[in-house]
Amino acid sequence: MEKRIAISKGTDLFLIPARRLVYISSDGNYSNAVTQDGRSLLLSYQLGQLEDMIADQLGETGFDFVRLGRKLIVNMDFVHYIDVARQQLILSDCAGCRHELNASREVLIKLKAYIEASIRND
Repeated sequence: MEKRIAISKGTDLFLIPARRLVYISSDGNYSNAVTQDGRSLLLSYQLGQLEDMIADQLGETGFDFVRLGRKLIVNMDFVHYIDVARQQLILSDCAGCRHELNASREVLIKLKAYIEASIRND
């Protein structure tokens, strides 16, 4: 069975396939989860709570979700382009899913270094 992230919202339960969750952004005490098909889900959880949920539910499954600063969690499988100078991060599956996000220069520098280090270690 495919690994899914279960998120409870009031009387509802959302099951999102981990490989289809592109990113989660924060909006105060709420978060916005965006899936590969472009759907957006407003959640009454803070980003830190969702980060803990993902870690607890997925464990060491190979899905690589990374917290970028205070406002963003990204699925590393979708990182396509990093432009530090323009503070731009493009998440894409190269088949129709594409999201352009803004992130701080410091966060993007760290992300770029993290990716380069992981490539060297493989």
